[in-house]
Amino acid sequence: MLPHVFHASKLAVIVFAVLSVAYLLFSRQVITPADYHEIYRAAVSGKKVAFVEKVLETEIGGAIDNSALVELCKSKEWIPGLIFNCESPKGGVANVRNVFLNCVRYAIEAGVWLTTTATSFVIPEMVSRGTTLSTINTDTNVPFTYFFDLEHFTSSLSEACPQIHIVPNRNDLWDQPSTAKAILLTPNDLCDVLATPGDWSGAFKKYLNTIHPAPFSASIPVLVSLRSLLLQFPLSYDDALLVGNFGRMLRVREDVRRLAATVLYAMDKKFGMGVDSNLAGVQPGLFYGAHLRTAADAKAAGWTPFAQQAENYLNHARAKQLSTIYLSTGNEEDAKVFIETAATLSIDVTTKEELLGGKKFERELEEMKLLTWDQRGLIDYEVLLRSSVFGGTYESSFDWSVAMRRHVVVGNGRWAQIGGFVEEPESHKQDEEEGHEKKRLRARDEEEVPRVNEDHGSWQSFQEDLSTIFGPPGEGEMFELRMWP
Repeated sequence: MLPHVFHASKLAVIVFAVLSVAYLLFSRQVITPADYHEIYRAAVSGKKVAFVEKVLETEIGGAIDNSALVELCKSKEWIPGLIFNCESPKGGVANVRNVFLNCVRYAIEAGVWLTTTATSFVIPEMVSRGTTLSTINTDTNVPFTYFFDLEHFTSSLSEACPQIHIVPNRNDLWDQPSTAKAILLTPNDLCDVLATPGDWSGAFKKYLNTIHPAPFSASIPVLVSLRSLLLQFPLSYDDALLVGNFGRMLRVREDVRRLAATVLYAMDKKFGMGVDSNLAGVQPGLFYGAHLRTAADAKAAGWTPFAQQAENYLNHARAKQLSTIYLSTGNEEDAKVFIETAATLSIDVTTKEELLGGKKFERELEEMKLLTWDQRGLIDYEVLLRSSVFGGTYESSFDWSVAMRRHVVVGNGRWAQIGGFVEEPESHKQDEEEGHEKKRLRARDEEEVPRVNEDHGSWQSFQEDLSTIFGPPGEGEMFELRMWP
């Protein structure tokens, strides 16, 4: 850490402690033992507060650059009275995030319109998968804020695309009777978006004029409801700077990001890693991030077994000379075996539960306990993003999302094309490959997309310095080409 940064951090701690003491001294006539305890707690926790705040101010991709999105929105022809709604998707953060981003991207491509009397984009909701793994099939609609920071999303989108006005909820259209019955739309029904994305806007306008021949306007709007689409927009269609920053409008809710930053702080203190909270990007030599995806549903689907995943991650961590592993998993028994095996290799393994279970983190532990299991997964998502090296398994869209977001760091904020064909979107997939993929996606519309290759060896589906996804080569091409970072 630079000297001036170090002194600034110390000063912040001192100021925080002094203000706390002053408040207690001058706001009460009698100083109780509890007050002294609070003064001590404030002084000790000052460093934690400063660390957490710095982490919240930085992201691995650095500062957001929305200039490409601004230019995209300026270039579009906006249609008065067109309102877009996203049907509620079901799944974990990776799937829901990509569905929402696809919906926004289609809305921009369609050309929604802002006036003083008509609105254009309805804040989407999602379907919760229950509070625990055992209630994964319990479907309940929950708001956007279940996963994401609503204020950040609305301000980011409005700043880049002021042509778009945001409707807080579909119920807010109650005074627009023309929107009572939405036009249901599956984008791929209009044209082959993956092959010719540039044709979609024209095909949409033609379809809309056919299915809704009656004129619509800002005063008599029409509502289009977009079906949930996971991997149905080719990244190669857009500018590399836009792709690298587009997903940044969807940021995990702040309370969860604060818990993740606290987990990072606790891990840094426990293992003396030397995390610099002032730095963006991915810091080398700190810890290995692993997602052990061996919960009951993964086992039932025949995904990569525990033994192979464990071998992959432990060998990878050793090869990268990282002696600390942050483990994300929904299987406590497998986690125990993994930790014991790692210990024989002189590798320490820790989890968010262990780190927040220590002294001085009681409040954060209680906050985490109030979250559902899917929301707790957001903590892992944020911590894994900051790991020095990440390892995941190819069946998990969660793992692919982490790896793709980290890939932007490699491109210094721009999207560096992976695999596929850069210049000719028509070449992304042959017809039979697309049909095969659609079959896979229909098989299980949950957090992960099921694999079809039975090979569970130590192959690598994706590999670069920051992240490795273990699995058969080529198995993750659809994520590389269509998952927003």
